[in-house]
Amino acid sequence: MNALRFAVLMLIALIASNAGADELKTITGKSLSGTLEKISDTEVVMSVAGKSVSTPMSQVLDIGIRPWKTAPSSPKFSEVHLLDESILYCTKVTFGAKDVQLELTSGVTVRVPVAALAAYLRDAHEPIFRKQWISQLNDKRRKDRIFVVRDGNLAALEGVFGVVDEKSQTIQFKLDVGKEITPSLANIQAMQFIPTNPQADVVLCKVIDVDGNLLVASKIAFSGGQIAVTTPFGQKTSFDVKLVARIDFNFGRLTYLSDLDGKISDVALLGGFNPIRKDANLDGYPIMLHDKKYDKGLSMYSGVELEYNLAGKYKDFKAVLGVDARIADEGQGKVTLIVYCDNDKRGTFEVSTKAVTPILINVKDIQTLRIVVEGAKITNLGGHAVLANAQVSQ
Repeated sequence: MNALRFAVLMLIALIASNAGADELKTITGKSLSGTLEKISDTEVVMSVAGKSVSTPMSQVLDIGIRPWKTAPSSPKFSEVHLLDESILYCTKVTFGAKDVQLELTSGVTVRVPVAALAAYLRDAHEPIFRKQWISQLNDKRRKDRIFVVRDGNLAALEGVFGVVDEKSQTIQFKLDVGKEITPSLANIQAMQFIPTNPQADVVLCKVIDVDGNLLVASKIAFSGGQIAVTTPFGQKTSFDVKLVARIDFNFGRLTYLSDLDGKISDVALLGGFNPIRKDANLDGYPIMLHDKKYDKGLSMYSGVELEYNLAGKYKDFKAVLGVDARIADEGQGKVTLIVYCDNDKRGTFEVSTKAVTPILINVKDIQTLRIVVEGAKITNLGGHAVLANAQVSQ
């Protein structure tokens, strides 16, 4: 066997050995590929190259097991949103006096309190209803709403929901005009509920199954091929691990600054234009720093001041500082980036076109993170800076 053929066969074997492997990512950027063995309250255990490797639960960001579908497998389904941000596609929704039983398209059954419902759409697979529904979900409201179908469209009735009659499958609804009705749940096309903030536990992760169902969990455990989930409302359910695609622990553990709404300070010399671009360079192309592509980041002109409300939730601020060579070269002049934490200057970094500068700053208990980019020229627009992968983590 010649060397080239041997190398090709080894490459094929390596790809085959990693095919279908579970992948665990941590908040520090590390990645483990292997087989998920166990999840407990304190750790996640992966089998990696025949050895059990434990990762503290506090460090786990994401566990990828398999891809999930872009649409549920069932041709007909309803869509249910919960107050904890769960989104579930259901083949059957059964209302009880206090609880609702949801039979997911993947075959899993979930029970939740009626008080946990945020929205419900019957026949969510119908494009005409889905388009109108998205518009209704974005509509800010202060009333409960029932939707019925009139002339093929969703028509809203505003009021206040009452109790469910489990036997007759009706629900009390007091209209704004004062009249109380008891429509059959079978005749209601959709419902939206004013949040009542029922008592719920702290959330831990999102469990996403192969059909794209997203169930928020306050507790999770894995053993014997079953993933046991406790919802923030106290109900328990179980997924066969073969039905689970991903377990996402990133409830604020790692947040990119480009996904947050930062306040841009008014700076007269910026001339009124937007001085930053999110997840792109200043020309709108992907960020490149020294031939390495970054999907996330902030590109900023000199003179910009950005302020983020961290609310004391994070421990670290991390980024890679540099300039995109397609935008600037050594002629851009001296540019300095300064980081303030609650008005305390925590770091001053000169922006270099020759190398990138890693930034790591402790932001524990910090309320406000402020980033200032200063240029050398009198107009304060003598260059730019890029903060690639700018993120805060818990």
